[in-house]
Amino acid sequence: MQERIVYLNGAFVPESEAKVSVLDSGFNAGDGVYDVTRTFRHKPFRMREHTERLFRSLRYTRIDCGMSVEEMEKTTLEVLERNRPLLGANDDCALWQVVSRGVRSAVGNRVAGGATVTVYSVIVNFPEFASFYVEGAPLVIPSTRRIPPECLESKAKITNKMNHNMASFEAKQADPRAIPLMLDIHGNLSETSAHNFFLVIDGKLCTPSDRNVLGGITKAAIFELAKELRVEVIEGDYTPFDLYNAEEASGEHQPHICADQDRQRREDRQWRPRTRHASSDRRME
Repeated sequence: MQERIVYLNGAFVPESEAKVSVLDSGFNAGDGVYDVTRTFRHKPFRMREHTERLFRSLRYTRIDCGMSVEEMEKTTLEVLERNRPLLGANDDCALWQVVSRGVRSAVGNRVAGGATVTVYSVIVNFPEFASFYVEGAPLVIPSTRRIPPECLESKAKITNKMNHNMASFEAKQADPRAIPLMLDIHGNLSETSAHNFFLVIDGKLCTPSDRNVLGGITKAAIFELAKELRVEVIEGDYTPFDLYNAEEASGEHQPHICADQDRQRREDRQWRPRTRHASSDRRME
């Protein structure tokens, strides 16, 4: 079986040969940033926007990856091309750009060299979430709150995902298939462990303000679709009360576009698909 090709620190190598030091700050301290896009019909979705967001995260964390936006984009597209033969006709892949601060010195605690830069691809596991389109996605509001921007900026994609992981572990104790819907420290809806979140209230598309959520590229695409469809979009503070009384709710995340759920007024409070037009391929090419 042909092996996937990975970019690591200036070289394209087989995945089995892509080695990172145990002293790397990304491995032992979660000290790094990343971004991810996916393909639709083997074409990358808004690669430039994702790469630019990666560089905003790099500037925020004071990490110099030693590449320009154009070089990172070109490298990522090259990874896609080198792995394209592994894609089946109905496959798509996620393209990961991951940068750590680099390898720490064996003496002391300082980074000894430059950043560790990796780009790789993985096949999108559609069966993992396909049932959400038919059965709905169970949501759990965990006690774990989203880290406030006063402590760590939500707009940066940081490789340390423990805040989201703890929320996910807690949600799956209630339901192994559940997605955690996190609140901020003020009790307002924030985001899930992987999705921007939307509500439909009185026919308007409502979403939490960007103060404590990632600035999603897919979220921007949804805004564009809403404008085309003349659907009013409102960003603001929403609580679980608003969620319980919303006509619809959905989590928007590229691999899952769009895992829409319609709230059924039943005792089990399952979520069922209804709004499908937002998954139009017009914005996913």
